[in-house]
Amino acid sequence: MSSFIQTLSDHVRESLGNPVRLRRLLGDRPDFKVDLLAPEDNIDMGRVPRWHHLTSASAQRRRADRVELMGWRMQGGQMASFIQYDAALDNLVRRTTVDAWSCDLQDVHGFAHSKSDLEKFRSTDEMVKANSQEMIGDVSISGLRKNLAHDEIRLLRERPTDWLQVHQWDRRMFVVNDGGSHHLAAAKYIAARIGAPVPLRAPLHYYSIDPNAVALVRGEYDIYLVKDEPELQNAFFKAMQSYGATWLWNELPQPYEKARAVFLPRAEGLSMRVSQAFREAGFVELGQHLEDVAHSSMPEILQRRLHSQGQAEQDDDTEDESDAPRA
Repeated sequence: MSSFIQTLSDHVRESLGNPVRLRRLLGDRPDFKVDLLAPEDNIDMGRVPRWHHLTSASAQRRRADRVELMGWRMQGGQMASFIQYDAALDNLVRRTTVDAWSCDLQDVHGFAHSKSDLEKFRSTDEMVKANSQEMIGDVSISGLRKNLAHDEIRLLRERPTDWLQVHQWDRRMFVVNDGGSHHLAAAKYIAARIGAPVPLRAPLHYYSIDPNAVALVRGEYDIYLVKDEPELQNAFFKAMQSYGATWLWNELPQPYEKARAVFLPRAEGLSMRVSQAFREAGFVELGQHLEDVAHSSMPEILQRRLHSQGQAEQDDDTEDESDAPRA
């Protein structure tokens, strides 16, 4: 089929509601897809998806402390950009803070920062055995105390400046630290081998998806993950321009490097036919994933602590207000 005939055919079919150019792009370029990342088997908090940063990605615009998405729609026969505020996106992820969370050092899975490449290690034990053998030579109470006394371990101070962090979609506990990862890992290693508890009492930040907010977002948009690569984005823009459908987008947070979320308004028929094309081509619908997370249970590492706290409160009617979650 000549280029002219194909262009004419595409135009006729698109006028009848079939986004043929987009379907051709999605079929011909499977590399346009971005899959959901499986939890990585390492101790690097930086490799945990930062859905709590979804509404602060660089492609978005913030005005008066609110999130505004960039979009495109047909206006006067041409594709024109527009800005749209979405209150539900502003409230999609909530942070619950406990000022003085109690747990044990063995509950810690990994760190936010370290001189070591955290991504290379599946456990803190692996890291300290590989890079800090001298810190675990004395497997005793004395060796434990020596490591815990290191001045860069800020988690154990009377007023900690480091904190603990758990994400509903990841379920593991990390230390958000400025330093001291090797000494803390060494202390954890020694404590496990001599059966010594190391109580922690520090701020905890728990990030979770708000089910009401995600329901509102899903009521407004279907959201698909796509690769943020210039050639593919240009082809996508041209296909959407040819069809005349409205869409909005923003970059995804780390560790989804070079990826975007495409927002398709559910109130617009053409956008929903685009959504159908994405779905039939097997693209990930982010809204469904976020809804699944929102309705998942609280991570076990938090449930255990809350259960033990509840048992303690049955024995003692007094309650420590510092353990009360606050949003």
